[in-house]
Amino acid sequence: MEHKIFDCTIIGGGLAGLSLAILLAQKKYAVLLIEKKTYPYHKVCGEYISNESWDFLVRLGIPLDQLNLPQIHEVRITGVDGREVSEKMTLGGFGISRFTLDKLLAEQAKLLGVTLLESTTCTKYEKKADQFEVNTSTGIFNSRLLVAGFGRHAFGNFYKAKKESENWIGVKYHIDYKVPIQQIALHTFKDGYAGISKVDHQRYCLCYLVRASLLKTYQNKIPELEKNELCKNPFLHEIFTHASFLYEKPLTVSNITFDIKKPVIDDVFYIGDSAGAIAPLTGNGMSNAMRSAHLLSLNIDDFLAKRISFTQLKTNYTTSWNQAFKKRINKGRLIQHFFCNHGLTPFFIGLMKQSKWLRKMVIKQTHGERF
Repeated sequence: MEHKIFDCTIIGGGLAGLSLAILLAQKKYAVLLIEKKTYPYHKVCGEYISNESWDFLVRLGIPLDQLNLPQIHEVRITGVDGREVSEKMTLGGFGISRFTLDKLLAEQAKLLGVTLLESTTCTKYEKKADQFEVNTSTGIFNSRLLVAGFGRHAFGNFYKAKKESENWIGVKYHIDYKVPIQQIALHTFKDGYAGISKVDHQRYCLCYLVRASLLKTYQNKIPELEKNELCKNPFLHEIFTHASFLYEKPLTVSNITFDIKKPVIDDVFYIGDSAGAIAPLTGNGMSNAMRSAHLLSLNIDDFLAKRISFTQLKTNYTTSWNQAFKKRINKGRLIQHFFCNHGLTPFFIGLMKQSKWLRKMVIKQTHGERF
């Protein structure tokens, strides 16, 4: 290995981990990034990114202008009873598959000198004096800083938040289906909602979130759930009846919880979903993941450049994370409650249909400022 002691080791090569690796490599720091899968691969994800992240991705070296990505500036919300409401989005966003985006980010990380270990699992870590010893399936590595960017599910001796009573299932398809290119649609159903929007390569992402308890009533059979619950929404019935599904079977992720977490625990820094319960309707989970990497990179640069102490690094990142995400997460939880409560959702859609102010407010809460 070229570097015996890395400046920073990042566990998990999702959007947060890849973004942080690139940002630190741009500053010429020695970075080790450990990813359990091999790029490129599909991932359960809504694949809509707020334009708040456009400039950030360009600074990372991703040529977004050359990718001919769909520009999305309208949201449509529908209910089981056939109600629907649409509104223009001031900031808006764009669609891109994780298959494409993660591949581009991984290539950029390697180009900048990040040591990227794919198909490598991390088992545990140990803090020894002022360094971390990280055990993986590829070997043991030492690093000045350790960052957890592996998503919602902690493993080994990483911090595990107290679980809440309910959990969710995420299901994703890529489909061939014609809906307005400029639109992202959110179709609600009992105990869940589905989003559909255009991504790259002339396909659409259809991704939905449902309470695990509802799927369990159908013996965990996804086709039965879709037929008997999702298709009660006439707009989803139309999609499932006429769309061409491009996967042999859907991608799924289970045991999704929205636990309360922390950005720093036991001297390990947490980013993206590892750091906080970023519910989908909190506002662009992908943008939030990249924003957390941006915030941590600034503080790590200060530390490695010896402008602040390690104690100050922990304090500064915790403060900046709370300022960026705490209120946003709480508001997102409230919005998600209205979207996923079978009794409240029709009422909520009705209110939105009557009030342009409410529609604009919900959109504003789910989009951040450019960074």
